[in-house]
Amino acid sequence: TTENGAAYEDTIEHLSESEREVTGLIFALAGYLVHDLHETVPFMLLDSLEAIDSDRIADLVEYFADYAEFLVVALLPEDAQALDEEFTRVTSI
Repeated sequence: TTENGAAYEDTIEHLSESEREVTGLIFALAGYLVHDLHETVPFMLLDSLEAIDSDRIADLVEYFADYAEFLVVALLPEDAQALDEEFTRVTSI
């Protein structure tokens, strides 16, 4: 909505690819929480988060670390630097 209260409606096709990816991610993560899936599915894998800035990725990881017993996140090195040192890192296999 705008300041004067006008609301606009549009279709998802007008969003950029990265906006669609972020929207899908948010819906999936919300469903994980709303349906208490962490109680039966304690594993979460997050990948392709490049559309989100490093600070928000760090906030997202820290938040979901409280829910998923096993949280695996594939990050670019520059995004991984934003995470606290408390998280275990695998940098080579």
